[in-house]
Amino acid sequence: MGGVFAKEYKSQPLVAPDPSSAPVLGLAVAPTPTPAANIGTPEKLIIKKIGVNASVEAVGLDKLNRMDVPKKADDVGWYNLGVKPGEVGNAVIDGHLDRIDLSPAVFWNLKNLQNGDQIQVQDADNQTYTFKVMDVESYPWNNFPLQQVFGPTNKKMLNLITCQGTYDTKIGLYTDREVVYSELVQ
Repeated sequence: MGGVFAKEYKSQPLVAPDPSSAPVLGLAVAPTPTPAANIGTPEKLIIKKIGVNASVEAVGLDKLNRMDVPKKADDVGWYNLGVKPGEVGNAVIDGHLDRIDLSPAVFWNLKNLQNGDQIQVQDADNQTYTFKVMDVESYPWNNFPLQQVFGPTNKKMLNLITCQGTYDTKIGLYTDREVVYSELVQ
C-alpha cells in the first residue's frame, strides 16, 4: 500500500467509501454504526501462521478520498471511519506488501493464509478477538469490490487488504489487491 507515501512504498491505497464520496461512487453506505461499549480501539494484529505481530495505526482517508495506509512498513492501518474489529460490520485493516527497496513488509505473506486460519486483534482494553479466515481473494486494482469489503453486513467481519501482482511503473500501482475475509469466532 502506498499513496501519499509513494516515495517510501511501491504500493497504493484503496478508494474507500465514505459518506461524502459514496453518491459519486454509487455506493450505499450504511449509517455510522453504534459502537459496542466493550470493544476498545485495536492495538495489535497477530497472525501466527505468517509471523505477523504488528502495531495498529488508526487511518482514515488520504487527500484523494482513498483509505490511507500505515506510516510504518511493519505496522497495519485500521480504517477508523468504519467499525472496530469485533463490532458488527466490516472492519478493515490494510498493510504494506513491501518497502521501496522491495524487501518484505508486514503483509508480504498475507497470500499464504487459507480458510480456517486464525487472526487475532488485541484492543486497548486488553481484550483479544479471534477471527477465522473465510476466504482469500485477489482483485484487479481497478475492479475492487468496495461494497463487499467496506459495506454493511450483519456479521462481525475483519477484512485484511494488501497489494499483489506486478508493479506497473506506468501507473505507479500494483496490478492487484489481495483481500482476506475473516469472521469473529470468539
